Amino acid sequence: MARDTDGPIKPCTGLAGGDTERVYLLLTENPALGYYNLATVVRLTGLGRAPRFSSRDGKQLVESAPSVVAELVRRIGLMTVTVEGRQVPVVSAIEPLTAEAGRAVIAENYAAYVAEYGEPA
Repeated sequence: MARDTDGPIKPCTGLAGGDTERVYLLLTENPALGYYNLATVVRLTGLGRAPRFSSRDGKQLVESAPSVVAELVRRIGLMTVTVEGRQVPVVSAIEPLTAEAGRAVIAENYAAYVAEYGEPA
């Protein structure tokens, strides 16, 4: 439940704080890490999620709500992993996308999946 500043309590319908709009981040995985499950780490923040067909070619699309996306970017930017005794960032780039651009990435990834593996079950 969420409360408007001067209104009644209403149910939260979106990812966070009642936001129903979506924004997207396109994360470029740090190539020094090999495989790293960014989708799980982002989901554990509680501020975003990786929709189906959101990962391809070292990039991970993350969906979030406008009211929390800045905090999500901050947290992702702070994520590091130890590689050969030193801390390295888990992403090499974070690109903000509009909802339309994010949906286009999902559509492209879906088409690439179907071309390679056929229609998903």
